This record gives sequence, C-alpha cells and structure tokens, in this order.
Amino acid sequence: MALDVYLTNACNLHCKYCFNMEREDAPRIPLKDICNILETAYQNGHRYVSITGGEPFLYKKIFEVIEFAHNLGFWINILTHGGLFNQEKVDKLKKYWRLRVRISLDGPNSQTHDLLRGTGTFNNTINKIKLLVSNGINVGIGVTISEDNLSSMDRMFTLCLENKVNFVRFTPVARVKKGKSANITESLHITLLQKIIELTLANKDKVELSTNPTKDTTISINALTTRRCMAGKLFFGVTPDKKILPCPLLIENKDIGTRIFKNQTSFDAIKLQMDKLFTEIKPQLEGICQNCEFNSVCYGGCLAEKLSFDRKLQSEQPICTKKILEALNHQYAKKDIEQLIASWLTQMRSSLEDDSVHACMRHSPFWNVNFKMTNEWKQKYQ
Repeated sequence: MALDVYLTNACNLHCKYCFNMEREDAPRIPLKDICNILETAYQNGHRYVSITGGEPFLYKKIFEVIEFAHNLGFWINILTHGGLFNQEKVDKLKKYWRLRVRISLDGPNSQTHDLLRGTGTFNNTINKIKLLVSNGINVGIGVTISEDNLSSMDRMFTLCLENKVNFVRFTPVARVKKGKSANITESLHITLLQKIIELTLANKDKVELSTNPTKDTTISINALTTRRCMAGKLFFGVTPDKKILPCPLLIENKDIGTRIFKNQTSFDAIKLQMDKLFTEIKPQLEGICQNCEFNSVCYGGCLAEKLSFDRKLQSEQPICTKKILEALNHQYAKKDIEQLIASWLTQMRSSLEDDSVHACMRHSPFWNVNFKMTNEWKQKYQ
C-alpha cells in the first residue's frame, strides 16, 4: 500500500507540464499533521511513501518528516528536482537505508531539459546527481516524456549509465493542469514502450533481468495490465491542506470527492467511495472496454487517464497499454521478450505496492529500468 505526500505546493521552478502549483509562498502542511497522517497510514497497512511537492526541500522540516517516516518503518521515495541539494543535506540522508531519491531530468543536455524545466537547471541537476551518487545515496532519474523529448531517450539512457544512477523511469506527461497542453497520443505510448524495451534488451549486461523467463507472455501481460486501479483502495494522495485523495491526478474532478484528514475514517470513507464508483462504472463501460474479457477485473482502467482526455468515467480507456504490449510482444526475439516480461512481473510482485487485484498503471514496472548494483551497493544491501 502506497501514499503520496505533497508537503507543499511551493516550487522555485516553472516546469512546462507541472500539474502542481509553482508559488514559493504556497501553503505547507504542519509537521504535527503530516506525522499524524503518516502514523495513521502505517497502522492501516501502508509501507511505502513518496515525499514530494512542489519541491519537497522547500519544506523546512523535511528531515523531521523523513526521520518520523523512517522510524515508523516506511520505505521512502523522495521526488525532487534536485536543485537544492548540498553536502549538508546529502550527509543527513545517508543514515536512512530504506530511502531512495528520484530526480526529475527531462533531457540529456541543456537544450532539451532547460526548455522544459527552466534555464540553467540542467547543469545544476547533473551536478546534484553526481553529488548524491558519490555519497552512496540510492538515486535514480525520472523522465517525463512528451513530444519535446521522446527522441532523446537513447541519450538519456546513456547519461544514466555514465552517471551510475540505480534506475531510470520513463513516463508520459500526466495531462493535468499545465500538462493538458501536452500532445499525448497512442503513437507516443507505443514509441515510448518500444524504446524502453529496445534499450533494455540492448543493454542486458547492465540492467537487472530475471533469470527465469516467463513461459507464457500473453498471460503475463494480462497480469501486468488488467488489475483494477488502486486509487482510493491501496493508494492515496495527501495535499498540503490535508486533503486525502484517491489519486493526486484526480484532484480537480467533481465526481470524485476528497476528505479532509481527521483520522482513520477519512481513509475508510475514500475506500468505500471508490468501491462504489467502480461498481457503478463496470456495467456502463463503453467502447473497447465494454466487450473486453477483462472488464470484470480491470473495471475500465485508469480513471485519471480518461478524465485527462475529457472523457466520462465509463468511457473506454483512451490508450490501452495491454493492447500495445500485446502488439510489441511479437516484435522481438522470443527468448528476450520472455526474459524481460518475467523481469517486470518479478519487480511487480516484489513491490510493497503489489496486490493480486489492484495496481496503478503509472506505477507499472514496464516504465522502469533498474541498473545492476555496483559492488558497493551489493555490500550495503546484501
């Protein structure tokens, strides 16, 4: 079970496709309140928390939040643009062994990255990645893919290898708020997934892959792509004003309510609401989802994806990842694709978010590439 905590909407950058606010004076959640929420979530079974914003390092008490979450037992993922790191902050992170940092980097050079994140940000971000890596912090890169940088994926992959990060995650722009201006199409998804597969297979000696290939790739793809959205069931977002959301990408939809956090009943109310919503949607599904053999377990897929394309909740999924992966499945050597899909399944099943019924499409393992551990990391984690 997972939780996304937005400590603040404040950010000192003005990224092109950000779905959050970008005021440096934006509200911050009080420390006492976020600790109360974290403790309640942990008691409810949550074990994985992403700490983000805005820019989380504009939150003055972020290390107190990290300390509290780590002491509870959470595995922590910090999502940041990385620009505010310095040696003092990095030294403070070293003791948290259940923590990793994902830094947003959207291009292999300043021409591409700065266009999306702001002038001068590329060099600063690269320097901060090197600082984290040299200090033994578990760090990876998150790349938000759009038409602006789709053609740069090869160079981004090389940059990740050169800088010895532990993982890279490529995901399409979320078409929420400023992201609405992005032209996100099925063609972009196809090219993106195709490129992830090709880069992984071309660098098998450098990435973590399963040693037990799957025997049936079709069944495995179904397992990866046909679970009900986990929003409001096993996944919640928490805003700086203490709103509990079933998913951060659903924040502005009038048909999907939120709750101001009070206690455990706030999470319970969202769970009941989302169960009711999916139950009502299922018999009304339209288009390709109406006749799909998996609609009884998939319930029509990602709600945020539908709403981002201004569709109804019962509309068909605008971009069906299952269909894309089924088509790509036959484009590669059988042995290679069996190994890769087995690796995705292994990653999903070993995740703290894993559930036999629910999953999040944007958290799916096929967007990720995990690089092989260095000897230093093996000694630390094995």
